[in-house]
Amino acid sequence: MFSIGIDIGSFSVKVAKVRSHNRGYELMHFSEYPLSQDPTKDNKIEILEILQDTIKRLYEEGTQIVVGAHLYDVAWRRKEFPFRERHKIIKSLPFELEDDIPFSSENSVFDAKLTHFIGDTAHVIAFACPRDHLTDILKTYTDANVEPSIISVDGVAFANVIESWRESPWEYATSQDSTSVSEADVAINIGHRTTTVVVLKDGYTLDMCLIDWGGKDIADLIAQRYNMHPLEALKELRKRAFILMNNEGATREQIALSEVIKSSVDGFSQKLNLALLELRTHYNLQFRQGILTGGVSQLRNLGPYLTQKIDMATNRLAHLDMLPQIDFAASPNNELAGVTAIGLAVEGVRRPKNPAINLLKGDFAKQSQSLRLFWDKWAHTAKISAAAFAILVVWGIMRDSFSTTNVEVAADALKNQAGPILNMKGNKISERNIRAFIKDQDQKMKLKEMVDGLQTINSALDALKRISALAPSRNLGGINIFNFSIDSDTVSIAGEASKVEVLNELQKALKSAAKDNQVQSGQPPGAAHPGYKTFKYSIKIERKIGGAQ
Repeated sequence: MFSIGIDIGSFSVKVAKVRSHNRGYELMHFSEYPLSQDPTKDNKIEILEILQDTIKRLYEEGTQIVVGAHLYDVAWRRKEFPFRERHKIIKSLPFELEDDIPFSSENSVFDAKLTHFIGDTAHVIAFACPRDHLTDILKTYTDANVEPSIISVDGVAFANVIESWRESPWEYATSQDSTSVSEADVAINIGHRTTTVVVLKDGYTLDMCLIDWGGKDIADLIAQRYNMHPLEALKELRKRAFILMNNEGATREQIALSEVIKSSVDGFSQKLNLALLELRTHYNLQFRQGILTGGVSQLRNLGPYLTQKIDMATNRLAHLDMLPQIDFAASPNNELAGVTAIGLAVEGVRRPKNPAINLLKGDFAKQSQSLRLFWDKWAHTAKISAAAFAILVVWGIMRDSFSTTNVEVAADALKNQAGPILNMKGNKISERNIRAFIKDQDQKMKLKEMVDGLQTINSALDALKRISALAPSRNLGGINIFNFSIDSDTVSIAGEASKVEVLNELQKALKSAAKDNQVQSGQPPGAAHPGYKTFKYSIKIERKIGGAQ
């Protein structure tokens, strides 16, 4: 599975592509595209071109595209809920944050990051983002023909590179000593205009804050002290800026530049100390180390200098447990400046047990691409089918109505006709009585037909008379009949004859009497008189008067 993270900053656009597989995770691509810092120019066209070119080269079918809402556009609060179900927490957020956010909850989208559980109590960082900001974000990407799968929060995404996001939220026992001091780490991501500070405890994000200071503040101070253009000051900061830990062996120019940078960093360290003091007091924490990330973190000796200022060991991030192939110190791609983009890409491969923050909810929810393509292809057919179905439903209703009316009219007509016949009135003329009358009449008709049929049937004597009339003459020879029987239309004759010629004549006579001109021979009876031969014949005759003779 592939995921592309896009971080649009004020200084550059960073893009990272991460691949997840059975063996772990792999950073497939990272690139940074600096933006023009000329205040007279609009970066929108530049950003659109970067997005179009990047997605064209990196996108594969099924790839998640993850972008971030800036932390300064989002309100966040720590909240506790007496239940653990995520869907209940999300549903409760608008009511819980209504009095805590500086904008209308009705025009906001909410989501929450589960950090840890204490017994049955869920501790979350709740986020609220105005719909206007989401609309602006989507417009930027829509103009570039890019459809984001997830809109996360860049501060949360930045924490992905350090926290244990692959595991379920941390579980604590119900009994916790609130007076005990806990250890925690501080991740400091210094960007171009702002700095994100994330407190990490036991591998999860405990809280975060935003400090209004970044590399631009250093560049502006350099431009002011040396009477330079801000763009030249930025180039100077990126190429040769440094902080001297001692002035031994340094030139006057180097010392002067270092002092200018120190004065700007001192202002940042004061803000950082205040933020850390508030976090330390609120959560009863003891900070173990500071982890520097971001482009400005590569300023030479920034870590040691901040260590002195905030009384905490502070160093640049060296590597990621999730992506061990990255060595930030030796990498030529400057991935340290793009940890937010990498973190956004990680949001796209997070597991359901610890899901990503996604502000694409409700009206902003991403529509299924396959469904949209299916609709574009079959919309006309679907509309025709829907119209045909509507016509079929209307016709069915009308047909049912007509049928019901016809049944009622037929029932009334039947009662009117049956009344005089049955010699009944009112409620006595029921369907049951009518059916009983019809059944009785049917039985009578069948009996009459049976009687009429019996009158048209030849009797056994009639059959005997006809066969006797056809029998051979006595002058030809003697013939004795032992048995003569009629079963339905089958006549059986058994006896003996004095000559073979008599038998032949008898067979001819029986054949002419049979309706199918067929004579069947059977097993003759026992011994005959001397000189006689026994026989047994059967034929089919027509019993109905007027039938074939």
